[in-house]
Amino acid sequence: MEIRHDSGLSVVVPKKYSQDEIRDLLTKKSRWIMRHLPGIKPVQMPLFHKEADHGDRLPYMGRRIEIVKIQGKRSSVALQGDRLVLTLDGAKQRTTRILELWYRRQAEIVFSKKADNFMQQIGVRYKKILIRGQRTRWGSCSRLHNLTLNWKLLMAPEPIIDYVIVHELAHIKHMNHSKRFWDTVAKFCPRWKEHRKWLIVHEDDLKSSANFGA
Repeated sequence: MEIRHDSGLSVVVPKKYSQDEIRDLLTKKSRWIMRHLPGIKPVQMPLFHKEADHGDRLPYMGRRIEIVKIQGKRSSVALQGDRLVLTLDGAKQRTTRILELWYRRQAEIVFSKKADNFMQQIGVRYKKILIRGQRTRWGSCSRLHNLTLNWKLLMAPEPIIDYVIVHELAHIKHMNHSKRFWDTVAKFCPRWKEHRKWLIVHEDDLKSSANFGA
């Protein structure tokens, strides 16, 4: 690993290294990287350019799920344990698009369920949840109490997802980042500082994973 002021972090590994091994290496060295970067936001170049394919593993709520491609009469996607089974109907289909649509649908289901649960605990009510793929934001709350959440969050560990949802619901009570706002977040997510730091460290990794090699 090498860090330069002009180009940031560079990582050189043997050709035999897999995608998972490189990600594990970066995760293990994340504190060192953050400590030595010269006061700039960490930058990570895409590790692989090939489209996600059979046998590859993708992050999903803190675990890795394996892509399994099979042929069938009708296209579908189903999560079976740690296997994400993609049934293809034989037509030329981009795995990238199929995977993104599945993650978006799952995000709507998972995030809505979590938001409904935390809404009751916090004592607020949101109107609706919008699933987007923003480049710079993980979530937001409008003055109309609509929540916008980034589907790429589904690739983060579950406590990180919970933190973002609690954060946005707390804005229904406090449309600012005052002490009262953070007190509300801390009440329902005591480790929020740790989770916020995790997002900062892993932001580029999550967004790179969400490209599925596109």
